[in-house]
Amino acid sequence: MEKANRYSVEYEWANVVFYQEVEAMTIQEAKERVQHAKVNAAIRAVHVIENVES
Repeated sequence: MEKANRYSVEYEWANVVFYQEVEAMTIQEAKERVQHAKVNAAIRAVHVIENVES
């Protein structure tokens, strides 16, 4: 089984700050998932919420 983490990604998009929970293997992957959905998002912070087994 692969181990993943649940991250809280804080980003700014259209001058508004949002928070999104993302399941990913690394912090970089979590950032990329948010930026894929919101192309012009500015990532402000990423925090690990918990470890998840997938």
